[in-house]
Amino acid sequence: MAGVSIRAEQSAINVLLTAIFVVAIGLIWTGNSQPDERILTLRYLLFALSGLVAFSAPYLLFPDRNAPLIQIGNLGNQSLQHYFYKKLTPVLWPVILLFFVILFGDLSAPVSYLPLKFIYFFAATILLAAITIFAVARNVKSGPASQFWKESERGKKLRQDAANYFKYPLDPGSIPSLINTVLIVFFGALPILIGTVLTGLFPAVSELLLMAMMLLFAVWSFRSQKQNLVCNYYSTNSFFREFFGSNMKGEELSEKRKVEQLWWTPAPIRMHVWQFLIQLDRKIPAGRVAFAGHAVILFLAYQRPDAGFLLVTWILFALLHHLFMLMTFQKEMAPGWLHRWIDSPANWFAVRFWMQLRWVLPLLIGMNVQYFIFGTPDFALQAIVLTVYLLSSALLAGMGSAALSKEARI
Repeated sequence: MAGVSIRAEQSAINVLLTAIFVVAIGLIWTGNSQPDERILTLRYLLFALSGLVAFSAPYLLFPDRNAPLIQIGNLGNQSLQHYFYKKLTPVLWPVILLFFVILFGDLSAPVSYLPLKFIYFFAATILLAAITIFAVARNVKSGPASQFWKESERGKKLRQDAANYFKYPLDPGSIPSLINTVLIVFFGALPILIGTVLTGLFPAVSELLLMAMMLLFAVWSFRSQKQNLVCNYYSTNSFFREFFGSNMKGEELSEKRKVEQLWWTPAPIRMHVWQFLIQLDRKIPAGRVAFAGHAVILFLAYQRPDAGFLLVTWILFALLHHLFMLMTFQKEMAPGWLHRWIDSPANWFAVRFWMQLRWVLPLLIGMNVQYFIFGTPDFALQAIVLTVYLLSSALLAGMGSAALSKEARI
């Protein structure tokens, strides 16, 4: 079973469009930057990726819809490792391509400082691989500990104390995930900080060696549970399936998010928008992800980069909000036949576009908080960010509607 691969295949057109998008963003971001500015941008990006990987890893991995097929195929440890690699490759290759464009997309001097660019490209790629492997290792074995905290008397007491003293409905089963998040962020951020110091004292290759050491540690951490990998995978997948099933039931979500709260949505599509938001709430806590992104951008602004860098950062962050809309194109969330049966492609375009309008106010608040503290982005730059965001929202929603219309004609 070593060659088994259970994953959604990426079409050639999707790969091409993703590559074009990543190259365009990289060239806009750092096309005319100096080598030291490129390296600084890369470090900021790696720092942000550490937090993103730490937060998103459990949601990307579990609950795994392919678990029944893996169980039927009786995959062993080696096959399961190969499966994780195949599952994460579509997520990682655009980021690695962005690393390459940031370093080598030098429009003013494309062949200058090539050895230095190669060193930092390999260092960034190795660190990203290390963070990902470490995140997989930590999250795969979190199931038994999470089950213990959820069902034990200590967990019940902790839930009660949190409710009594902090008035917060803490689920003890999430404690191992919270600990993993902190450890993964620390694992990714520490070598970036140490590498910055090393580069000031030793040649740049010392930073590459440091990242290689982090990769070796991550691989060791993953392989140390090799004998228990399959058992840990099933246990963790079962816990997360139970966790999401018991803590995010449709009835509870309906109580948390009522149709009447969507006053900003036109009445004919309000019910459809509400249903999509309920589905997304089951899948991923979008609000916490967006809040974490705002915190990262404030940290970047604290470093006092130039206004152009922050403008591109805000544009990238705004475009990342479209990942929530792209999730609504998944067949398990919105099958094409159901779409065609319920409403027209034009209305589904409006649904997805209006869904994205909910992020306009948080983006405005975040940009104005930063403007109040750091003096950028000003109102003109904010208008650029919102224009790009709204136009791209309409473009992606239109592409989805076009695909739906094409599917209807087949």
